[in-house]
Amino acid sequence: MTTYLIFSDVDGTLMINHTQLTDLTKQTLHQVMTLGHQFYIASGRMLPLAREAANQVGGPVKVIAANGATFEQNNELVTTYLTAEQLDKSYEIALGYNCKIFFFETNRLYYTGDEVPYAKYAAKANVFNMADLHSLPLIGPEMLPNLAGHVTNAIAYGQPADLNLVRIALARQTNLNLASSNDNNLEIIPHGIDKATAISAIQSATGIDRDHTIVFGDGLNDLGMFKVAKYSVAMGNADDVLKEAAHAITLPNTQDGVAVYLRDFFNLTD
Repeated sequence: MTTYLIFSDVDGTLMINHTQLTDLTKQTLHQVMTLGHQFYIASGRMLPLAREAANQVGGPVKVIAANGATFEQNNELVTTYLTAEQLDKSYEIALGYNCKIFFFETNRLYYTGDEVPYAKYAAKANVFNMADLHSLPLIGPEMLPNLAGHVTNAIAYGQPADLNLVRIALARQTNLNLASSNDNNLEIIPHGIDKATAISAIQSATGIDRDHTIVFGDGLNDLGMFKVAKYSVAMGNADDVLKEAAHAITLPNTQDGVAVYLRDFFNLTD
């Protein structure tokens, strides 16, 4: 039997409303893994939140988190970090354009603003404990030097027009990789890193090539991984740019698009 690597984004792709994994999708993923295929979460989420999604699926699921800045390969965690200068510039520019910014370690996040990140989501999801995220307020820029070599990525939140100015300024002053999963955030990732670089490393480690790789996504931060898989599948609710780049388009996440595609691809039956 030929083994496939399968990678799926979470929010807007695998789950409904960021929290709901349907019975059909879960059943389908278990069938696929039982056949020997390898399934990975490939998310912009920080590691604990990506692992929470993997735990909801159950079984031998591995994780790409932080848009590729940290991922599980064999029994190891491979991680890339932002530099002190990149942290400083990201903080200065984001706050200078009236945006909030969150900095992520593999198991801790630091935030600006008065609201604890993801608290409303946690209460709604009821699938993880906020204490597990170790959320800490970022008191000021004097904290940043101590975070160098620990922060994998950052996300700026704000109005689309303000975030566009942040993007322009960061692109001009740094060599960071910049992406977005929607128009109210800007994902800040180490240079040369994205979901695609993690997938390529996993392909090399497993010996499973792009011709036997399937990826699912809905946002522009999924565009890179579409280039390293023969079977790149955009959700019916995906950004139009992603649909144009895709090998195929499946149903929206609200209609079990991932499961429908996999059941057809692998000729699965109940």
